[in-house]
Amino acid sequence: MQTKPQLEAVAPATSETSEAATSEGANPLRLRALLIGFALLPFTTYWAVESVVSVIFSLIIPPVSALMAVALLNAIGRWITHRWFLCTPDLVVLFTILFVGTAMSAEWMAVVAPLWHAFGYYADQNNAYKTRVLPHVADWLFFKSAEGLQDYGQGGHGMPYALTKLPLWLPIFLGWMGLFGSAALAMLCINALMRRLWTQQERLAFPILQVPMLLCQPQAPLWRSRYLWGGFLVMAAIDTLNALNFFYPWIPPIKVRFLARLNEYFQSPPWNQVGWIPVGLFPYMTAIGVFVPNDLLFSCILFYFVRKGMQVITAAMGYEQGVFGGGYLVPQPPYFSEQSWGAFLGLFVSVVWASRGYLREIWREIRTGFNPDAGYALSARWAFIGLILSLGVLIGLGVAVGLPWWLVTIYVALYMAFSVIVARLRAQLGAPIHEMAFMGPHQLMIAFTGTQNLSESTIARLMTTFHFMNRLHRTHPMPYQLEAMKMGEIARLNQRGLFFVIAFAVIAGIFLGELFSVNRFYRDGAPDWAGGMAGVITQLADNRYPPNVSAMAFFTGAFCFVLLLDFIRYRVPGFPIHPAGYALSMNFGIDYVWFGLMVVLIIKLFVNRYWGLPGYEKLRAVAIGVILAEFAADTPLAIYRLITGQAVYTISINGHLGWDQ
Repeated sequence: MQTKPQLEAVAPATSETSEAATSEGANPLRLRALLIGFALLPFTTYWAVESVVSVIFSLIIPPVSALMAVALLNAIGRWITHRWFLCTPDLVVLFTILFVGTAMSAEWMAVVAPLWHAFGYYADQNNAYKTRVLPHVADWLFFKSAEGLQDYGQGGHGMPYALTKLPLWLPIFLGWMGLFGSAALAMLCINALMRRLWTQQERLAFPILQVPMLLCQPQAPLWRSRYLWGGFLVMAAIDTLNALNFFYPWIPPIKVRFLARLNEYFQSPPWNQVGWIPVGLFPYMTAIGVFVPNDLLFSCILFYFVRKGMQVITAAMGYEQGVFGGGYLVPQPPYFSEQSWGAFLGLFVSVVWASRGYLREIWREIRTGFNPDAGYALSARWAFIGLILSLGVLIGLGVAVGLPWWLVTIYVALYMAFSVIVARLRAQLGAPIHEMAFMGPHQLMIAFTGTQNLSESTIARLMTTFHFMNRLHRTHPMPYQLEAMKMGEIARLNQRGLFFVIAFAVIAGIFLGELFSVNRFYRDGAPDWAGGMAGVITQLADNRYPPNVSAMAFFTGAFCFVLLLDFIRYRVPGFPIHPAGYALSMNFGIDYVWFGLMVVLIIKLFVNRYWGLPGYEKLRAVAIGVILAEFAADTPLAIYRLITGQAVYTISINGHLGWDQ
């Protein structure tokens, strides 16, 4: 994905810009910021575990809400004492801890925590657990019997009781901390190696950081914008009305989430196979679209409808389509997952090629030990050593489970290539969501090599151990780390110190996510949510699939198509189709937001046409006000739900009463 230099999109309201700091000019990481950040992390991770709907998109709610509260208290303190207790670097450090740590306790934890007990505890009720799963999984990742778990399954216990059970859970906690931690630390080391290129040389825009960076800059002129506060007040009024309607249905709402489902109007075949077409605004995600380049907005909408057209055409050819279209696990027409993989790996090849000069420079620094940012940032040599060690631990744990080393290596390499593109896409383009439903390296394995040469034990170990790498990718850790580094540059923080703060936040977030996940089930009772995993293992083990030539062709076609689009974009100024739109839209996440992105694209084109850059700056202020209002409205509702357990109105793309509620 070759790029031209971009204008800085983050924090234009301040002169404290992204020029690289030096060891002499860098701001220190003050103890007060570290203490407040790690003191608040249990709250935001608890929120993430208990309310998954708050952490299923790029700009997750808990850390931003906590930052809003701290910024408000900081402003009140300034009004009383006439001095800031926390300055911009302090707020960035605090937010970094919350942003990175909360992401670690979110999706990965929600995906694997229900499996820790289920295979062993419910083995007598599900023969597949007993015969297809338990003989193959490691006892330091999953319980293999119900022994000691009766109180866990029944529930009715509080946090103090859960804490007394930590010795029972310690092997499980350490096992998953090793897997999660080594994967996340490998990503952190890649970010450290690529930071100079992405933040200083290519100057990627980091659109997602508009709101959190403003919250970290209490003296920014934008706070005095009447457009910001106008957007805030209107959106806050709408959300308040909708929240009241949730409790008192006689109060009329102003619907801004799900408005309609267009697929209900297609009743006859093959049109009834078009899949889910929701119409919804989701104002905070629509507002994020204001910061997203127009070519990506257009491309996401374009390829979303291309995907829907593929579903109709494929259905007309006799292949049944579901909500997602095509195959969920095994490749089936129109091979959306394989197209997605081809697109992402095509983008990866393009990024590597465009970065080849920088990569040669980094390799020289690794070989010689030279550090151009000595005293300010971690050297390339130490970052590379950290990367090798982290990948070695991750692959070693896979081998310790019983998987062949070559299979784990390929699996991890594919996942890391995917991770690099997710991080860079969000840094460059600010995708408000990057959900890749059920997309993982296992799909390429099934498509290219089949399963006839894999034993049942290999299938069971691979799917259970690395399930966190192939579910949704909504809160993928790598973008949060890179965005934290960018905020650190804007605040002129010492990058070496920030690297270790991020590393500690990763480990703390994992542990707190594990603890609160276990606490949740000690309180509510542990359900049996592992049937889907056992079904996957059974399907792959019982049906020996050969390599799928059609799936390979679609993968190759998508790979080449992305390279072609990138080639054209780099040579034709103003070309409106972005390959990232194809990569994002061939999976499920854009379904939620296509309508909102289309609305904001029309608004942006209109504003740019008649009011130009001054008009866009006003629109940007309104968008920030809308996002702040949405998060401010959601915060007390979410806290009320955490305390009472009662469902409430939410701004999220999923609801507390159902995924499309």
